[in-house]
Amino acid sequence: MILAELSGLIAALCWTVTSLMAPSLIKQFGTSRFNAGRIFIASVILIFLCVIQQRFSSTLWDYALPLALSGFVGIFLGDTMLFNAVHRLGPRRAGVLFATNAPVSILLSWLFLSETLSLLELLACAIVLLGVIIAILFGKRGASHEWEQTKGRLWVGILLAFGGAVGQASGALLAKPALLAGVDPFAVSAFRVTVGALALLLVFFVYNRPRLSPELRPLRDIPVSHFFKLAGMATLGMVTGMSILVWGIGNANVGIVMTLSATVPVLVLPGLWLTTKIRPALGAWVGAIFVVIGAALII
Repeated sequence: MILAELSGLIAALCWTVTSLMAPSLIKQFGTSRFNAGRIFIASVILIFLCVIQQRFSSTLWDYALPLALSGFVGIFLGDTMLFNAVHRLGPRRAGVLFATNAPVSILLSWLFLSETLSLLELLACAIVLLGVIIAILFGKRGASHEWEQTKGRLWVGILLAFGGAVGQASGALLAKPALLAGVDPFAVSAFRVTVGALALLLVFFVYNRPRLSPELRPLRDIPVSHFFKLAGMATLGMVTGMSILVWGIGNANVGIVMTLSATVPVLVLPGLWLTTKIRPALGAWVGAIFVVIGAALII
């Protein structure tokens, strides 16, 4: 099915759009409130879909602990670090750095699952790393848009983006036993996202009260349209994009689907061009293409 194989590209387009929506929404809500709200909305939608489609099974609860750890590491820690990196570095550089989750997954599988590394996989990891270096060092023009400006220290943003990649890869590794046991992928996603949402909400209400975080803008001062945008972002990225990808994996060649889903670093460049009216530098294109080639070789 051509449509099933193209599901990876459709998922990548969803994630590209959400990455371009993120900077303005983070500016309105604050990073912690933005992330908590986005994940909570996605959690509610996923639970609702799983309940009405009867996707939850008793087998799911046999893997509750590893899935809870998967949600904590992959969603709570991973997503929090990723969108902090988007705030600090902008969607282009954060997206390129986050694409290192592919070689990180290979490394973690080698360390914890005793999976061997082929020469091709080692070469692919090197290509991804080279692409990241090129995109970071040579991907920025002299007169850049606000999204290309570094907020705070550059090395902190790089560590946060890489931490997000490690979090996602680790979360996927922890969820693997449940998926191998035949647990419904949508139910696994709902469980992981719900754990992440609960952790984010707990941390937000404990550490981000107005008295402790006076920089947070009162909700009543945020235009209603931004709340709809936040809900739309959660629906498009974490629900639609994820669901389309899972459907494609079940109905088409996994390698093709996953390769197309790894094209976000390239797809975000024309999106940035249209949004900011500034053409990305040559280094940004070259670096992003290297990252995608490396990810495709790994997959």
